[in-house]
Amino acid sequence: MKVFDCDGHVAEPRDLFDRYVDPALRERARATMSIQDFETGGSGFVLEGRCLLRGVEAVTFAGQKPAAFLGKHWDEGYPGAFDPAQRLRDMDAEGIDRAMIFPSFLGILGGVSDASLAAAMARAYNRWMLDYCSTEPHRLHGVAVVPLQAPALAAAEVERVAREGFRCVMVRPCPYRGLTIDHPEFEPFFAACEAADLVVGFHPFPFGDVTWTQGILSDLHSAPGTAIQLADMASLPMDSMLTMAYAMFGGVMDRHPRLRFSFLESNGSWAAMWIDRMDKRFHRSRYPAIQTPPSEIVARQCFISLDGDERALPAVAELIGEDVIVWASDFPHFDGKFPGAVAEAKEHVAALPERVQRKFLGENASRMYGIPLG
Repeated sequence: MKVFDCDGHVAEPRDLFDRYVDPALRERARATMSIQDFETGGSGFVLEGRCLLRGVEAVTFAGQKPAAFLGKHWDEGYPGAFDPAQRLRDMDAEGIDRAMIFPSFLGILGGVSDASLAAAMARAYNRWMLDYCSTEPHRLHGVAVVPLQAPALAAAEVERVAREGFRCVMVRPCPYRGLTIDHPEFEPFFAACEAADLVVGFHPFPFGDVTWTQGILSDLHSAPGTAIQLADMASLPMDSMLTMAYAMFGGVMDRHPRLRFSFLESNGSWAAMWIDRMDKRFHRSRYPAIQTPPSEIVARQCFISLDGDERALPAVAELIGEDVIVWASDFPHFDGKFPGAVAEAKEHVAALPERVQRKFLGENASRMYGIPLG
């Protein structure tokens, strides 16, 4: 049974911008975004002179409890978080055939004020990701980042990365410059993704660089303490739910019926309730921008990731459809299961028909990304 991890991560090297940003912009890039260590322990993401979040070393300590890593630094984490060769050995041990790899630090790109600088940083990251995946390009697949602060620049980067062989582009499920993703300004970006046949991967992060549920629950991104745990628990599924609703009722999905969307890193159990609720609203009222019931849109072009330990997984597969569920490891973040992620997922779907197990563990992700499992 082939396994495709639809949402893993990487821990970026500190010198990424030094090595990959255009030379004339390197000093500005370093001053704008950095990973900094603190003398009192721990590491933080710094954006434009302010520390967005402390405790980000959690990204690099795969499967560990906070007591094991709090106070340590970014670079002290698990080697497989950084090194593609070690990651491949881990994939072999886990039984993962292919992995789609999302960023960690570059999750805060949407908070960069200067859109042209953000575009240069996105190009740098995407070039670095190609080099990372070149260790074994048939098994490691990178996700591109784009500067949605400027949708025209984002569309241009989509066209460039599509030529480089990328199959997915990451979007934070949140407003950019105060605009929700159904705003007409984003149409060139979505049109470019559809034309290039790239998946739009809606991936939330509990960072305070952009506002949405982070604004509603303003203390969630503060640290130290338990606030970051609350941010991860509350804001990630809420951001995904809101974004799905805007993409549905704002007409983005109906305007681009060939464009595939994935909703990641949020558990997936919310999807059954949310799709039912959106269907009811669709049938009760008239929404000029949407012509298709949300449940039909999901079946046509959406994919929902679930963790391997979600108790509702069998019910979700039945309620929203066995063809739209995909499995994700979240490696190497601390809250992912490691080692044993695939074994955990197989255990939780063991009672389902074998065809559903195959779809959840690999076949649906293969179809979504357009990457053969063989």
